[in-house]
Amino acid sequence: MTDRAAGEFSAATREISDIGGADDAATAEFGAPVAVWARGEDRLLAFGVAHRVVSSGARRIREAADAWRALIAGARIDDPLRLPGTGLIALGAFAFADGSATPSTLVVPRRVVGRRDGVAFVTDIGGHGDPAAPAAPATAPGDRFARADYEAAVSAAVARIRNGGLEKVVLARDLALEVPPGFDVTGALRVLRRRYRDAWTFAVDGFFGASPETLATVHGNAVTARVLAGTAARDDDPVVDASARDALLASPKNRFEHALAVDSLLLTLGGMVDDLTLGRPFALGLPNVWHLATDATALLTDGRTALDLVDALHPTAAVAGAPRDAALALIEELEPFDRGRYAGPVGWIGATGDGEWAIGLRSAQIETPDRVRAYAGAGIVAGSVAKSELAETGWKFAPVLEALGLPLSAATGPRAGSDPVAVP
Repeated sequence: MTDRAAGEFSAATREISDIGGADDAATAEFGAPVAVWARGEDRLLAFGVAHRVVSSGARRIREAADAWRALIAGARIDDPLRLPGTGLIALGAFAFADGSATPSTLVVPRRVVGRRDGVAFVTDIGGHGDPAAPAAPATAPGDRFARADYEAAVSAAVARIRNGGLEKVVLARDLALEVPPGFDVTGALRVLRRRYRDAWTFAVDGFFGASPETLATVHGNAVTARVLAGTAARDDDPVVDASARDALLASPKNRFEHALAVDSLLLTLGGMVDDLTLGRPFALGLPNVWHLATDATALLTDGRTALDLVDALHPTAAVAGAPRDAALALIEELEPFDRGRYAGPVGWIGATGDGEWAIGLRSAQIETPDRVRAYAGAGIVAGSVAKSELAETGWKFAPVLEALGLPLSAATGPRAGSDPVAVP
């Protein structure tokens, strides 16, 4: 982790009436936003960089949480609004894997222009730290997991699962996409916000997307999380679309995959919270897919923060598999690339310990001025069929392709049924 100590920080939040004017003023002073976090009408646009916390390795989230505690310990904060996202905050994105070459970062901005619960505000942050952006690892052009190779990896994973040792593994593939003329991430995020209003739209250090999956939110001592596992394609025909939704809800394969992810959440959170309550599984409709979803609520104990929960929960069974260690070992064996920040935690942390963190899905990393690399994965269980899992990853590329103005045919291929059960 970076060892340059941050100086004393201050933050002053005030309510404003003209959020558009505040955006323009911040852009004129600092340039384009360095980080974005938004869902529905709520949003945080971060401008300028006062400090970055950079970490890597197995303790990357824990080290970032400790560095954040040290940074806020002497901070002077004037926050009369006391809304989620006001006061001194940092926005961050963490690499998926312990051994990733991609650095994990928390960015403390110079200014935040935000809106929460209909209240618009500006936070100005003062202080001295290390604003340098970490160097991203170099990558070669081109996709790194050909379709035929991905199908072979899925089949190998199914065979491994049937032989025992693990119940589920999530395998991802990537698309190297040529950036269209005139591309800028701010415009791409506008497309995502319009199209996927119920998802978390985000951008941090060139990593951007629209994630439907809440890893953990903390407001006061109230904790919420959302588990997503099990997927079916949407259809323009309402009758066919409703049938796909109903088939997903009734699918033994998808319900088993979902149950593994819910069990993982229960086992991880059980010792950290009180009054843990699970809702009933439901079909969450996004513009491109249906997901099986379960919401959880709880009360946080012992002064823990949102980052402490993130450290405990990542990686979930929804993006790694179950059991966790066996699934991670198989991912390392079968996936021919470093996921970078894909499927890692992304969100923000406040000085009170509040925060909102999603899993970095439906996402892409800007690698060069001319290339973006998108990622998508599918949960593999004993009943998975390789062609169906490949098709599922195609559906999940849709948000990034739409944001770039590219045709969906680059990733989707033929649609498959929502219950890809293999015959032993």
